[in-house]
Amino acid sequence: MKRHGTKKGRTGPASLLVLCCTLSIAGPGAAQSRSSYFDAVDTDQDGRISLAEFHERMSWAFRQMDRNGDEVLSPQEQLVPNAPELTLAELRRRQAEQYRRQDKNRDGSLSESEFLAPPG
Repeated sequence: MKRHGTKKGRTGPASLLVLCCTLSIAGPGAAQSRSSYFDAVDTDQDGRISLAEFHERMSWAFRQMDRNGDEVLSPQEQLVPNAPELTLAELRRRQAEQYRRQDKNRDGSLSESEFLAPPG
């Protein structure tokens, strides 16, 4: 299995998997259904998710794990032993890439069906 780089600000797939799994089960007012999950992320209730709304929800677990508030998850703050550091800036860069992949019609926002579809 090829290991991803472990330079500062990068993390391997295991750390990201833990972070993403934490996102799906944690958070204020955890959603009970797919539709209510969309509604929880669509904070302005305009029927679409902006990149800012996406970042806010998808960064929740990061902010909870970042105990010292320095916008860097150190190995000690992560749930994966020996994990490399992950910065909030790097996480948001990756989130923006995912957001663009999910925005299938390229209108700059995510509809409910785009948001709930697997990123691909």
